[in-house]
Amino acid sequence: MNMTTSENIVTVLLCSNLGYDPNDKSIKPFTVNQFNALEARFRENFVLVGDLLTKGTDEVSKRVALTDEEKSRIYTLMLRADTISDEINRLAESKIYIATRKSDGYPKRLLKAMGKNAPVLFYYCGDITIANEKNTVAVIGSRKADEQENSYARKHVKMSVANGATIISGGAKGIDTIAKEAALRAGGKVITFVSDSMMKYIKANAEYILWDKLLVMSAFHPQIRFLGYNALERNKFIYAASEYAVVVSCGDETGGSYKGAVECLASKLTKLYVKNDDFATAGNKKLIELGGLPLNEGHERLDEHEQSSDKKIRRSRKTKAD
Repeated sequence: MNMTTSENIVTVLLCSNLGYDPNDKSIKPFTVNQFNALEARFRENFVLVGDLLTKGTDEVSKRVALTDEEKSRIYTLMLRADTISDEINRLAESKIYIATRKSDGYPKRLLKAMGKNAPVLFYYCGDITIANEKNTVAVIGSRKADEQENSYARKHVKMSVANGATIISGGAKGIDTIAKEAALRAGGKVITFVSDSMMKYIKANAEYILWDKLLVMSAFHPQIRFLGYNALERNKFIYAASEYAVVVSCGDETGGSYKGAVECLASKLTKLYVKNDDFATAGNKKLIELGGLPLNEGHERLDEHEQSSDKKIRRSRKTKAD
């Protein structure tokens, strides 16, 4: 990211917890919705967020009519500019950088799918151009998948990579790891969205990052601990960044894989396919009832197959009529 632009600098100052203990819940950077509302007010008054840095909080406050509480909050967050600069430099030493929604490298498909709900910024490590590969396939599944499900995931990943796809995963144990490793072994590229322990994940996969085969991204501080709601939020990014997603297994209706898939369907983040064979779980069957598209044992995307068949039938009927 170009940290020399005032827009990017202020975005990081207002929306990240850099410079603070990432696990300190008393710190209150702007949430996505709060930042969106603030930006909208700035635009209405022909003010840029970056003006907070170049013109100062007091001057901007006069033009935007910030409340005393808003002004105090912004002023406090802006005060740590030097501290954040030092931390950004430390992250850079670990090859971790930042992309805001205004950065060229920000995942465009994700931004289009999520709109204003997209994260204000991502931390990333690896070749950021991978984030905007056109052919991306998310492979989703349980941490406790059985061998049949693992084999299914490996086969689908191998086929996808052979077709030029970049694989997207969530970095967890089980299907996430199976998909990542299968893609890398097949010579493909992987985007992994993590919700915690980013630095630990980077160290464990450093060689693939150095070979420009793996891009690691997180909307959360690289040193934040595991939090369930962050993991659920991370699931949205996996779906939104993909051309289509495949749910291999989701067990029952209480796990993160199932909840993430339901959110994908409800928010229409991407086209969702669901493994539907003799071994499909009850959770998979339920997702199909909710609108997930069945993916059979032959890894055929049935909606496309059916559409192709319909076209052939229509062409045949037209030929006969002529």
